[in-house]
Amino acid sequence: MRHTALAALALLALVTAPRARADLPPGPLPRVEPAPACVPGSTVRGELAAGTPRAYRALDAWERAWSPDALDRVLLDASDIARLNGRNMDRPETWQDVIAADRDLGRVEAELGDRFAHLREAFVGGGLVEDVVGSFGASQTLARAATPVDELRVVVHPVDLRCVPSHGGFFRRPIDRDFDRNQCAELHPGELVRVALVSPDGRWQYVHAGHAVGWLEDATLTPPLSPAAARAYRDDGARAVVVDDWVETAAPDLYLRLGTDLPLLGRDDDVGGAWVLAPSALGLEPLWVPDASGLHEGFLPLTRRNALALVTARMGDPYGWGGVGGGRDCSRLLLDVMATFGVRLGRHSSVQAGSGALTRDVAGLSDEAKLAAIHQAGQLGVVFLYMPGHIMLYLGELDGRPWAASAISEYLVPCAGGGRETVRLDKVEVTTLELGRGTERTAFIERIATLAVFGTGPGPSP
Repeated sequence: MRHTALAALALLALVTAPRARADLPPGPLPRVEPAPACVPGSTVRGELAAGTPRAYRALDAWERAWSPDALDRVLLDASDIARLNGRNMDRPETWQDVIAADRDLGRVEAELGDRFAHLREAFVGGGLVEDVVGSFGASQTLARAATPVDELRVVVHPVDLRCVPSHGGFFRRPIDRDFDRNQCAELHPGELVRVALVSPDGRWQYVHAGHAVGWLEDATLTPPLSPAAARAYRDDGARAVVVDDWVETAAPDLYLRLGTDLPLLGRDDDVGGAWVLAPSALGLEPLWVPDASGLHEGFLPLTRRNALALVTARMGDPYGWGGVGGGRDCSRLLLDVMATFGVRLGRHSSVQAGSGALTRDVAGLSDEAKLAAIHQAGQLGVVFLYMPGHIMLYLGELDGRPWAASAISEYLVPCAGGGRETVRLDKVEVTTLELGRGTERTAFIERIATLAVFGTGPGPSP
């Protein structure tokens, strides 16, 4: 794989490969004109992102944008993905094997010390404020009093992963309560965690979830599993991989989320259902899924068509910073999409940006050079477009322009008379790379700093 990856990286940097529907990369994008009707400083709700045709939210638009070979070529096979996961585990803050990871008390204390120091600096500098005065200090006291344990458990019901043990929120000014910086993630049913600390009253547990660490409050988890039982649950036998969202089960309060994979016990093709091994408060138990159409036996092949199908199926799903309220933010969307292929990613966008089989830094390039680099990267595999604070999935090119999909909260629009207006989307949407042009945030294409490519080469020419 090393020689293949090096050759592909050289191609990414130097060669313009032929594309599915045109011979040349796109030219400079047309600039977004200021909105004459907008009110400077105002916030409005948007149904679609500016310049996005509704048809571009559907899979068939992107199936027409690529050749059949480009759509269905396997970009990374199972062995490639295993090597990629292994390589990424060597990088800080990427996905870690919670069964095998070194979780001694010294490492846990170092993690906690770093997180509290970072937050303390933000509070002292005025970058963060508490909505409940004293909650940050109280969380430090609680963490110091927590008792060390070492237990492998599985999440039964969705639960918030708090950065520190407090239900109080931490916010930047001006305060927007949709963005609680103490909300690190939401854990989905079926996720394996390693519990390292428990508060004196038993309400809070400090856990490593593979992709992130944090605190759970009053979480419903399985009883402890042995390492062998945990590994068998996570890795062994046939797998039922969830390829839809909110998949109903026979348990009235248990729904399966995109990207989850569970042991597959059997299917009943006559009725269209399946049995899986799922977590409960009593342990791991057989669970009936009445409609198995949202399950795939084994991980999906990593093809462009499958990636496009998964992300376009999520169009309009709600945005949720840190997964609050069951929504997804930009990095959780991509984490869950890639999990269906067996690719294990860290929780944060900056970490995901360095997790591809190939990575290219484009921060210093002109807009036109970035467009060419994105076009070239698209020939090699599925591409993440990373800008500080946001990450997107590259969809391809239509009308001579590149497009991306992401879970996005907002963007800025310049007003004709000066100033700018905030447009809140708060959902998964398709956008151009020109959003924000003419505002203090600048255009997406100007801010894109890294391309992460999940693929090892261009394959045959279309």
